[in-house]
Amino acid sequence: MGTRTPNMSIYTPSNGEDLYGRAFAQGLLNIDAHNHSGAPDNGVQIGTDGIQDGAITPKKLSNQIIVEATVQTTNATPTQIAAVAVAESSAVTITGRVIALRNDATESCGGDFMCVFHRPTGGSVTQVGVVYVNFNEDSSGAPSFNVVADVGNEAASLQVTGEGGKTFNWKVAYNILSWPSTP
Repeated sequence: MGTRTPNMSIYTPSNGEDLYGRAFAQGLLNIDAHNHSGAPDNGVQIGTDGIQDGAITPKKLSNQIIVEATVQTTNATPTQIAAVAVAESSAVTITGRVIALRNDATESCGGDFMCVFHRPTGGSVTQVGVVYVNFNEDSSGAPSFNVVADVGNEAASLQVTGEGGKTFNWKVAYNILSWPSTP
């Protein structure tokens, strides 16, 4: 009875089991021995044309690349759109962009941000310095974006604030750089 190769589980018949000779069996072993594991283990790079449009989405990427979140507001109360956990004995830098559109498309806002949070050994999460937010809006009110330390959850809380009596749909896209790196 034949065997299966260790990497790709290709069935290789034993001598006399099939009409294939030793050269065919060696070819199967060569295919299996080819490195299909990808980087960083010397795999073959996939060309741009080998990836379908839309195949790589934010959900499939590391949060060190990009994370997206959405929320809707109907009042002027700060509302969490996302939270970034800050592990004990670590620091994180969060950078990103935020945008919002009123449900009737008459008003909008958006911008970019950068902030740093630290959680010492045996301590709680704290904001380091100031949160830098570049924010523009064309609303008759004052929608806004901010990031604050959430000590109860040991996280950085990304928050949006809409306006009373108006519905805004918000989206944030951000990335996280942490040290030491988290898996």
